[in-house]
Amino acid sequence: MQNIDISELRKKARSLNEEKERLYREQDELRKRIREEVGKIKSLKSETDEYNVESTALRNKRDKENKKVKNLIEKIKELREKKKLILKKYDIKDPERIHKRVGELERKIETEALSPSQEKKLMKQINDLKKIFGKDSELEKVMKDIKEVSEMLEKSKTTGDEYHKMLQKMRKGGDYKNFKEISKTITILRKSHKEVYDNFLKTKQQYIISNSQLKDNLKKLGDMKKKERVKKEKEKEKIDSLNVIKIHELAKEVEAKLKKKQKLTTEDLLAFQAQK
Repeated sequence: MQNIDISELRKKARSLNEEKERLYREQDELRKRIREEVGKIKSLKSETDEYNVESTALRNKRDKENKKVKNLIEKIKELREKKKLILKKYDIKDPERIHKRVGELERKIETEALSPSQEKKLMKQINDLKKIFGKDSELEKVMKDIKEVSEMLEKSKTTGDEYHKMLQKMRKGGDYKNFKEISKTITILRKSHKEVYDNFLKTKQQYIISNSQLKDNLKKLGDMKKKERVKKEKEKEKIDSLNVIKIHELAKEVEAKLKKKQKLTTEDLLAFQAQK
């Protein structure tokens, strides 16, 4: 019965030890995976920090251009309003038609045979019109400013759009988007690691208890075997002691027979030889 108990205890301790080692390897593997994912997070954080610096710079440039666009639009509105007032001042409803009219009058002077009075009259009309549309005129200056501001506006719009496209491209292509997914993976791995590690500690404690029970029972069994061995040795000594006494007694009987010159038996001879 004792041997069966030892066998069962040994089997249980071995099973618990195997499970303990398996759980240790599993939690160790999970810990390595956590370190790897944390490494990815650190790398992504570095990339994200770099991205933030670059994106902030692009955003600032884009916003600066957008602000310029807004200011230029306001400037154009002011210039167009000024142009409108000038046209109203000279009662001009169709500036293009007036420009065309100047060209027609100049060609007429060049191509037609006019009298001096007719030519003088046409020249006066041309000069009056050029005072309004000439290169140094108020209207011409406003129109020149409108053209320059319009060109600046288009340039700022184009530059602002380019910065915006670069920013959008950076947002779409950045690995920093995986940051949240990796963080979620780490949370799951840490939860799994805790469960496995807790089971490992629990199984380890069970193994320690089971192994201790096995050692205690092995010690008890060893003590019992030792007691049995000592008992057998004592019994053997006792028997040997009794045999010695008996041999002495038989030897005395043999000596007595020899003195009396009696016939000795085989047993007598053996006892006599043992005594020697």
